[in-house]
Amino acid sequence: MARPRTRILNLERPQHENYLRGLVDELVTLGYAEKSAASHHWVARRFLCWTEKHGAARVELTKRTDLEAYRTHVGAAPSLRDGGPVSDKTVYQNMRTVQLLFDYLLRIGAATADPFATFRMNQPKRGAAREILTAGEVRAMYAACDRLGERALLSLTYGCGLRVGELERLNAEDVRLTDGLLVVERGKNAKRRLIPLSAGVLRDLKHYDERRTGREPAFLRHGRGGRLRAHTAQKWLKRLAWRAMITKAVSVHVMRHSIASHLLAGGMPVEEVRVFLGHALLATTERYTRVGMEQLTQIVGDGTD
Repeated sequence: MARPRTRILNLERPQHENYLRGLVDELVTLGYAEKSAASHHWVARRFLCWTEKHGAARVELTKRTDLEAYRTHVGAAPSLRDGGPVSDKTVYQNMRTVQLLFDYLLRIGAATADPFATFRMNQPKRGAAREILTAGEVRAMYAACDRLGERALLSLTYGCGLRVGELERLNAEDVRLTDGLLVVERGKNAKRRLIPLSAGVLRDLKHYDERRTGREPAFLRHGRGGRLRAHTAQKWLKRLAWRAMITKAVSVHVMRHSIASHLLAGGMPVEEVRVFLGHALLATTERYTRVGMEQLTQIVGDGTD
């Protein structure tokens, strides 16, 4: 894979370059996307460069105090994106990459002691656990549909995990039924991605598409034939939840969060879920794994009915 540009971050010790190559190769083998592996490569390179100039000089000799000093350095440095202050989340993500590097060094025997064993990561505080629907509740919403447009909406928000903006911008030409693919031309941060359509989603979208008429380019339309806007889509989902006797607050994002959590609970690798959702960072997808035990039990329970 192509290595990211290193700018002025040239390493003095050849063995450190070897470690970087080995780390990236291992991440790719584990299923990380090329962009994710390249991002970890860049962050690990910054740490190794700092180690040579200000730390233990040899990464294998890094101690807990070196990690604490590096965390302070990252927190005090200006953001590479806009020159402003660095968030606690960014600092934490930098240290997670360094931890991945040491996990690799310990596995290959290059390091004999783990400096993270006594290092406190200081994970940023998170809000309350996101609410998700159980698999049974999703089935109940499908059963509550009395229009093809409602099933199509569920298939796009749950079956494809679309964001509300992606849903609103979706055009008929983006839904390639013959190929079994949905194209998100402009996702978050203007990124394009392809979503494979499951058999059930493909069937629902085909049935809806067969009854579409007129010149409106939008795939989803409201009753008067115009593009289905975000606020109307949210109303449709709330109406379906009411019919299905679901008391949770249901929205496009709740449907997206639910499919992500169900895929992870079903064993899909987090990196594959990241690609499916269109997340730029693996850490963003990992947030979807933080559901309560009660919620997870409900998911598994409903999945075995």
